[in-house]
Amino acid sequence: MSWFFSNINAESDRKRASAAEIVACFSRERPMLARLALLITGEPAAAGQCIADACDQTVAASHPFQDWLVEWAKAATITCAISRSAETIRHCQVTSQAQRWADHPGLADDDDQGRAEALHTILQVDPDEILGELDALSRAVLVLRVAIRASIQDCVLRLNVSRSAVLAAQDRALCWLHSVPARPSSSRNSSGEKEPAKRPK
Repeated sequence: MSWFFSNINAESDRKRASAAEIVACFSRERPMLARLALLITGEPAAAGQCIADACDQTVAASHPFQDWLVEWAKAATITCAISRSAETIRHCQVTSQAQRWADHPGLADDDDQGRAEALHTILQVDPDEILGELDALSRAVLVLRVAIRASIQDCVLRLNVSRSAVLAAQDRALCWLHSVPARPSSSRNSSGEKEPAKRPK
């Protein structure tokens, strides 16, 4: 039974994040969180509110381990964004089910490098381009798959749509993703709004 007690001790040695650490993490990671929420909600103001709600909920109800905090912040923000956009996402289900896009490499659940590269791309490409090219369901599936490594079944449960709709949405998202090279992002503030261009000195 020594392994059992050693596992308990290992867990007890891990520190839970304090409220101050949670708030600091959400503030530090706000640009990334704002982008992920924006890609789901399609609205900068809504994206900013999702971050605030996710932070408040984490402080009030959950104190994740310190080494999980960034991943927790991503998952909590994405969950709030999906809840806010649930009706729009489900409305896309019929259209997604009617389309299959197969001429692209897939995204395997264990393809960590592929997910990291895809996440880098969606954080760099101008979000207006993604919003213009992909519907809400495709964007939500893309964010879930690459940002928090959600499986197809996870996407089905989180989005409350059919498996066939998720697969079709992923096909569309990956077709777009593989057609667009990474590029510098447009200047946006922490809530996802575009910054005014700076005048040359």
